Amino acid sequence: MSSFFTVPASQRKRKRPTDTPGKPRKRREAGSTEARDGREQRSQRKEARPRDTERDESISGSDTGDEVEPETGDESEATSEEGETGAERRVRLAQRYLDNIRHEVDEVGFDAEDLDKDLIAQRLKEDADEAKGRQYRQIATYLDFTNATHSTFKADTQSTTGVAVCKPYAYTVSRDKTLIKWLLQTPSTGEMGSATPRRRRPKQLKYVRGIQIRALAPQQHGHTGAILSVAASPDGKYVATGGADKKLIIWAAEDLRPLKTFTTHRDGITGLAFAPTSSTDSGFGAQLFSASMDRSLKTYSLAGEDSLAYVETLFGHQDHIVGVSPVSIDQCVTVGARDRKALWWKVVEESLTRFLGDSSRNDEYQTGSLDCVAALPPNSFVTGSDSGAISLWSVHKKKALFTIQTAHGVDEPPPLEEVTSESDPRVIEELKKDDYRKPVPRGITALAALPGTDIVLSGSWDGWIRVWKLSDDKRSLLPFGTVGKIEENDTEGQGHEEAKSTPSSTSSSGAVAPAGSEVPTGLVNGFINSLAVFERRKEITSEFGGKKEGECQGICIVAGTGKEMRLGRWMKLPRGKNGAIVFEVPLLRKE
Repeated sequence: MSSFFTVPASQRKRKRPTDTPGKPRKRREAGSTEARDGREQRSQRKEARPRDTERDESISGSDTGDEVEPETGDESEATSEEGETGAERRVRLAQRYLDNIRHEVDEVGFDAEDLDKDLIAQRLKEDADEAKGRQYRQIATYLDFTNATHSTFKADTQSTTGVAVCKPYAYTVSRDKTLIKWLLQTPSTGEMGSATPRRRRPKQLKYVRGIQIRALAPQQHGHTGAILSVAASPDGKYVATGGADKKLIIWAAEDLRPLKTFTTHRDGITGLAFAPTSSTDSGFGAQLFSASMDRSLKTYSLAGEDSLAYVETLFGHQDHIVGVSPVSIDQCVTVGARDRKALWWKVVEESLTRFLGDSSRNDEYQTGSLDCVAALPPNSFVTGSDSGAISLWSVHKKKALFTIQTAHGVDEPPPLEEVTSESDPRVIEELKKDDYRKPVPRGITALAALPGTDIVLSGSWDGWIRVWKLSDDKRSLLPFGTVGKIEENDTEGQGHEEAKSTPSSTSSSGAVAPAGSEVPTGLVNGFINSLAVFERRKEITSEFGGKKEGECQGICIVAGTGKEMRLGRWMKLPRGKNGAIVFEVPLLRKE
């Protein structure tokens, strides 16, 4: 038997009876008399209340029209007009809103303090986005690399093995256990844009060498072996140095006062890098990554002079880690020399991604080791190998996106007459028939990138710092020339014309173009063991006395040079110089 609960929901719905015009409902007729009597009683009770009586009088008095106020323009605009659609009403109300704002601005005016705060907040947001790689600016085409001015500076030291920059200061380290602090002279706007700007050498401020003996100090700080790496914190408080003596020393950047010595590594420290920080990360202190020949990567927290602490150790390489580059506060990328691997580390997640930088069979020169790396936040990086190849990588793909073979050209083998002990010309001619020596590619000894931009710099021993432009889609590198040029009567360069050898480049297909065979000559005398780059920005003083950075005025490039390589002595340049060179790259002059 069906009931209300067993009937389906579609049939359970009850319909109201429809009223027909000729047949009124009986229930309504039966109760009409009672309803009419109830309404009369309620009206009588309301008349007895004095407050309701007054309201009735005011309502009845409005019929006379004596106290009626005319309708204002605002009320008439707020109400919908007759025949007005919804879209037309929204347009009319928006126009009214804009008119009110315009009227308010005309009466009150702009608040300069609020505008300045908004500009500062916008700039802080841009800096944070740039530090984390979310902002990508294409500035390579606006810089005049050819007309960059250069100035060499040096001290009485051996080969410079590392350079670090925290504007306006630069720090250099060398094989003879020396750490030097330099002041980079700031070029004026006229000098950056003039045809013949004046060269300004950096000024030496502080000098530290070897052990700093302090009789009352509980620990004697200083290096007892060659210093191989250096890094400066973004906040300008600390300088870190690592050496072949397995020591990592933290110095106060202001006066190069040693703060603490870490002995956590079991072999020489070959790479140091501070994580990039923004205004939102300043409360966490400086984060330091250190790479070593003991195949480990270690992290440190430098929150204050009293809280310099070692955090943890990470393993993943099968050979010496020779380069490290920071990506963010908890990510970095390293290269492991002869294991030919690049590792992308995520410290917080305790994970890593491996990239094998091996050569293909079609490549004329095979990669033996990856020697340097430069990160391109947030998801890309560039590596350089001993075969002269520069490769662009993405964290989303295990294979290199783009490779440039023999980026700095090759060195032809010397003539047999110079390397053989035979003096008989006939014997030398016979030896030449069996001479199968190949040109030697110029290995990549240094890489640097300007985060948030499309600029990548590379160095070798051909005397030139070469510029590569990152494509718009971040999938290829385009050759963009060299930094600087040799002028007539140049006393700082080698005094020769620019080398005719051009770097052979290739896409990922591996097709190699023929490289030149001229002797390398350029502005840089020696091996480029380290590169550092930063932007020159115009300083603006606000109405309240504060200073902030404005538009880009150019870039500054600092290169550390030496007669020998940073980590090897298998090759030496007799004409090389130990020291450093600084380039000031201006903006292109507008016609």
